[in-house]
Amino acid sequence: MSSDMFTQTLCVLLKTEVSLEAIAEALATFHPKRQRDGQVGWEFSGPALVLEIPDLETGYVVVDLVTRPWPDDMGFDQQESTLFQAWDSGQFGPYTFPGSLERATEQSWGWPDGDAVRDQCVGFIRVRLGYHLDDENESENELSQEFDPVSELESLTRICSELLRMPQAICYFNPSGEVLRDRETFQESESLCQQHGIPTIDLWSNVRLFKFDSEWALMDTVGNSQLGLPDIEACFDSTSYEFNSVDHLLRTLSMYLVENDEFGEGEEIEDETGVTWRMTMHDDSLCDPPRAVIRLLPNDGREIPEELSEAAG
Repeated sequence: MSSDMFTQTLCVLLKTEVSLEAIAEALATFHPKRQRDGQVGWEFSGPALVLEIPDLETGYVVVDLVTRPWPDDMGFDQQESTLFQAWDSGQFGPYTFPGSLERATEQSWGWPDGDAVRDQCVGFIRVRLGYHLDDENESENELSQEFDPVSELESLTRICSELLRMPQAICYFNPSGEVLRDRETFQESESLCQQHGIPTIDLWSNVRLFKFDSEWALMDTVGNSQLGLPDIEACFDSTSYEFNSVDHLLRTLSMYLVENDEFGEGEEIEDETGVTWRMTMHDDSLCDPPRAVIRLLPNDGREIPEELSEAAG
């Protein structure tokens, strides 16, 4: 008996209706073919296409059309619903957590106009990378050893780049990384990363900012789970550190993790200003979505507020 497992999911949000035929035309270079007509329920699949991706030896990409707004609550309060079951089985991304679009609009630093997306969205195109599992011969854990998440995300990102050319598209949405980008800022990121020969990690993982009080702040990444990596949190006195500098530190550490081994408990790293930050490993994060994180605190002699110290300790 076989089943399907989706390892990555990216989306393009729509402002007006679009046909599956128009989607197929936009993705003509991927030689799409019709897979099914959405009879299994939109939560699991709308009308869909399967694409030919030469870089994928065993996986496949399915692109389906959903003609309703993004279901941000994922049926979390109705756990018997089809929507909750679809979310729970990874149909909207294995690392997607309820409220991802709302948080993405609130933290859309790379595209400030993203705060209005929820009111504009009438549907979405879901781009998923999947693998066929044979329950008798191959387990999910055995198959996962063959995954190359960077290659997977790069393939899906190329597909989204073509879909963003459609006049019906509002923007790109990575639900697991809580990233929103319109076509212009999406292409800017693609071009910059191509020039430097690095993965487009800022299209897969967002950096967010939360103010703890009038002085202390938290910045974190969300989305590194798609790469098989922990996210990173930094707690610091916002009156003494530039947000852009902390953003750079989080991005640098994330890129380091993509290319190297993990850090160790209590290890220290120096930022671009010469300040050292101590790292501790935690199974849960300070902010949603719940996930494993590396937590950073600067060795600058400042006293951490008691409430934050207890949470970050």
